[in-house]
Amino acid sequence: MKKLMTSLFALALLVALPASAITLKEAQSQGLVGEANSGYIAIVDQSSPELEQLVAGVNAKRKRAYADIAKRNNIDISQVAARAAEKLEARLGKGEYYQDNLGRWKQK
Repeated sequence: MKKLMTSLFALALLVALPASAITLKEAQSQGLVGEANSGYIAIVDQSSPELEQLVAGVNAKRKRAYADIAKRNNIDISQVAARAAEKLEARLGKGEYYQDNLGRWKQK
């Protein structure tokens, strides 16, 4: 369990790094993207090529990190993604978006 927590912390640092011209944090604070209930990010409302690039890049990094964590802990990647979704939602700032269990966008 300690390995899993350490790995999730490392993942959090990884996804905080800029992925394109607009950073993940900037896009989240502007309400452009949110934390989906799947453990990945998604576009909240209107798309653009820049946002699609950001989402694809962040989600690819997350998927690789989730796969590594799952392999090291001998668990399914979906379990890692679900746990990461909980942790990432908890870290959101006021006004940032997340998806509830029914897939509805909510503001923190």
